[in-house]
Amino acid sequence: MKITVDYREKASGFIDLLKNEDIIIEVKNVLYGDYIINNSITIERKTAKDFLISIIDGRLFNQLSNLRKYCTNPLLLIEGNPYKTDLNFENMAIKGALISTQAIWYIPVIFSRSKEDTKDIFMMISRQDESYTDVVPLRGGYRPKRLKSKQLYLLQGLPQVGPMLAKRLIEHFKSVSKIMNASIEELTEVEGIGMVSAEKIREVLNIEIL
Repeated sequence: MKITVDYREKASGFIDLLKNEDIIIEVKNVLYGDYIINNSITIERKTAKDFLISIIDGRLFNQLSNLRKYCTNPLLLIEGNPYKTDLNFENMAIKGALISTQAIWYIPVIFSRSKEDTKDIFMMISRQDESYTDVVPLRGGYRPKRLKSKQLYLLQGLPQVGPMLAKRLIEHFKSVSKIMNASIEELTEVEGIGMVSAEKIREVLNIEIL
């Protein structure tokens, strides 16, 4: 597991918490967001007070725009309760910003109670990303970056092949090229692929377009 940290986060002391975990930490200039988990999930981390200040100075929505434009899986994490700070802020303005983040920019919002809680959330995200990347649906406009995700994405374009079956195919044949060259009988050796499914897969792979 790997977490890339923007160098400007050093002052927060959060990196020291991460160092106690069994993960690879890379500190560098991160263009968008503050943290990138497993080169896949980008997190913009804000304290509750900084979240409110970013609404006032307009920084929040510029950041959200960049996250949506340049990051595949962006998240906004708010550390603390934005409704309970020492700033005099209208609750409706806070609620409006949160709704806009999720409904307009399509960026999920996660709340954390403290730095320690944030660290636990990061570790949970990292573990779940490692565990479930290979079984989540990868079609529907998704553009994978990892090599294995690209393989699974390609396989899910075959007839009746979903995320679980794509994973079984890779595990059985070890490569996409072997799957593409497999006979009907060889395909049926994979759990979940019957004769009809195997014939449909071979038909798609063999048919010549005139």
